[in-house]
Amino acid sequence: MSDNTNFKTLVGVIIQAEVDGNPRHELVLELGETPAYIIQSAGFTQLDLVMKARNIGKMFFDHGMKKGVIERLPEILAKPKAVYKSASPQVKDASVIMTYETHNGFPIIVALHPGKMVGRRIVNEVASMYFKEGPNPEIKWRSAGLLLWEA
Repeated sequence: MSDNTNFKTLVGVIIQAEVDGNPRHELVLELGETPAYIIQSAGFTQLDLVMKARNIGKMFFDHGMKKGVIERLPEILAKPKAVYKSASPQVKDASVIMTYETHNGFPIIVALHPGKMVGRRIVNEVASMYFKEGPNPEIKWRSAGLLLWEA
């Protein structure tokens, strides 16, 4: 995973730029290599793991994720609870990382997309991070056979 200090700084810059009315959606944040547990469980190719600045704005402004949680994303991805195949038919081959983190009692999940073209290269992308309201989805996902890996 990337140097967390740089990542934290960039998250702050990106959020402040949107607040100031000057979004920096063209930026791509590097998270380093895709963690081995994702490659082994979800079948991702070993590519760089990245995140578009636009998605940080979406997490913060649309999904209500706290800045401090977004800043800790590299640490959160380093210690996951489980990996599930995405239940969304719109996103082929996507996976969902169930974290140990919660927001108002709801589990926080991270959506990952494999082999995406970002700029001029193919990468694995952190597409979103949000809290899953309602009943804990793990029971439903397990019964649907979506569990790929568990800590």
